Amino acid sequence: SSLNLTVNHTTTSSVITSICGSYTWPLNNTTYTTSGTYTTVLTNSKGCDSVVSLVLTITPCSTTLNLILFLQGYYNGSSLMKPVLMNQGIGNNATLTDSVEVLLFNENAPYAQVASKTVALFTNGTATCIFPPISGSYYIGVKHRNSILTWSASPVVLGATPLTYNFTNAASKAYGNNLNEVEPGKWALFTGDLNVDENIDLLDFPYLEVGIQNFDFGYFATDLNGDGNVDLLDSPLLESNISGFIYSIHP
Repeated sequence: SSLNLTVNHTTTSSVITSICGSYTWPLNNTTYTTSGTYTTVLTNSKGCDSVVSLVLTITPCSTTLNLILFLQGYYNGSSLMKPVLMNQGIGNNATLTDSVEVLLFNENAPYAQVASKTVALFTNGTATCIFPPISGSYYIGVKHRNSILTWSASPVVLGATPLTYNFTNAASKAYGNNLNEVEPGKWALFTGDLNVDENIDLLDFPYLEVGIQNFDFGYFATDLNGDGNVDLLDSPLLESNISGFIYSIHP
């Protein structure tokens, strides 16, 4: 007699996947949120075990930077700014001040800009920036339509974990201590760079004078105190910063 014997073996295979956030593996309907190697056992066409390995890399879907900052001209006391957009006839949100542009710069010369995001700035000084996934050390820059470009004192480390940077609690939080103390212990970005040349000087004054002569009301950068009107009440702020030779300080 004879024995015709066929021996079938266990098979193995692997799947390599990289994705942001989380991944649901169709083979076992399991959702994974951390990187690693995972296995599941199936049955192959021969009735034997089929061991499948998932080599998974989870990356962040975004990088979150939370900022706290005040704008000198819009500061209203008690750690709050005015609802400037509402004052200027833009909407009716009493908790919204304006928008700012948040920039990220490389930590090394020539300090190239690598990202920017325009975000809402609320009356309590908070702004949340959601960038595409980014990691490494970067300077933070903040631009506003009538405030001086202001950089963080040093590079900050950004990555998967949200970061909060507070410009308001010390002059030293800005590069070159370039902040104005609007009340004891509270610091703000200088107001008055109307021609956006990174200096607050006599070249900015004509813009304000024209706005005053035109009785401008509404969404104007020349409304330096954020009350909705461009008038003589805006002049002292600009004159003070011109006298102080204020300019943007950065590497």
